Amino acid sequence: MKDIFGYQGKRVVITGAASGMGQAAAQLLVELGAEVYALDVKEVTAPVKQYINTNLMEKGSIDAAVKQIPDNLYALFNCAGLPGPPFSNLDTTLVNFVGHRHLTETLLPKISDGGAIAFISSLAGGLWQMHLETINKLLATPGFDEARAWLEANEEANDGYMFSKECNIVYTKKRAEELGTKRNIRINCISPGPTDTPMMPYFIAMAGKELLDQYSGFIGRFATPEEMAEPLVFLNSNMARYISGHNLVVDYGVTAKGATD
Repeated sequence: MKDIFGYQGKRVVITGAASGMGQAAAQLLVELGAEVYALDVKEVTAPVKQYINTNLMEKGSIDAAVKQIPDNLYALFNCAGLPGPPFSNLDTTLVNFVGHRHLTETLLPKISDGGAIAFISSLAGGLWQMHLETINKLLATPGFDEARAWLEANEEANDGYMFSKECNIVYTKKRAEELGTKRNIRINCISPGPTDTPMMPYFIAMAGKELLDQYSGFIGRFATPEEMAEPLVFLNSNMARYISGHNLVVDYGVTAKGATD
């Protein structure tokens, strides 16, 4: 069969590959013939090319990982995440956004022209337009250390999970023009609905299962990690080569219903 997704023999990097959506995406990428470099704080079980222990809360750990990654990257998948409590708001936003932004910007010289970048955001980031002024202040920080200092000085602006996911969406949209114009590099994100990953118990404890059930689509269940990994892998593939700056909502129509009721 023709390699319609374009991953055969291509070099990719993925974070959060030890579990959940990241693990499912890593496994799929291996099956599609990609050379996968997997970053996580936990061991990765998928048969990737190389596992690199990486803590996205620490700039030095990210920089050390980048040094181990070869040039000529085809795609970057930013999948790692924290759910909020019991983790602090600072740690959550460092992992979900600041660390990923630093990884992305540091890896850009190694990403080939015509490559692609994808983030995992969330339905929880859907109100980003209401908080755009605050988000832009964080995005205006030039690097990891400055972003951390801003978060420490503006604790009231950072609620952790929701804010970090809003930042992912806005960063995706703001970077699309420059990356596309200068390098023909695409950048997109997905916003999953409730998904049955190891983070789900934390979400249930925080928000309650009844509320999460209201966002579980029209088929009476949460999504599987594979059902999120597949659209994520699609967005970075050759099949989506004219899509950039897009936040793809993957929730089996829940948001569409809410917008039209």
